[in-house]
Amino acid sequence: MKKILSLLIVLLSAFCMCSADTQWKRIAPNNYVDENAIVGLEDRYGFSFLLKAFNKGQYEPIDGRQVYYTLAQYEIDCAKKSYKIGVIDSYDEDDVFINGDYNRYAEFQPIVKGTAVEVLADKLCRP
Repeated sequence: MKKILSLLIVLLSAFCMCSADTQWKRIAPNNYVDENAIVGLEDRYGFSFLLKAFNKGQYEPIDGRQVYYTLAQYEIDCAKKSYKIGVIDSYDEDDVFINGDYNRYAEFQPIVKGTAVEVLADKLCRP
């Protein structure tokens, strides 16, 4: 319960920062991170962050509305070089929320080479 509460606090503060004209930094093509919302994890050597990913044709329309970008909360486990996605929200081109998904059963999986997550892991995790 404490872990879920901590995650919700991180997410709420991160989403509040997003609505306050967050400055997104480009880290890979069509992928941006809010550097001010990167938070160290309490239970492992890792980090939580928000990744804004613009649709490159991979997202299907939801209820007839085109997804312009997603805003996802990721966790990186630096020791195991793995990541998981806890929350992913979809928005249209007018920044109107379309759909959200909270994956409480998300499992860590290996970080894929050449992705935005790898770029952040390389910057955040010490060798």
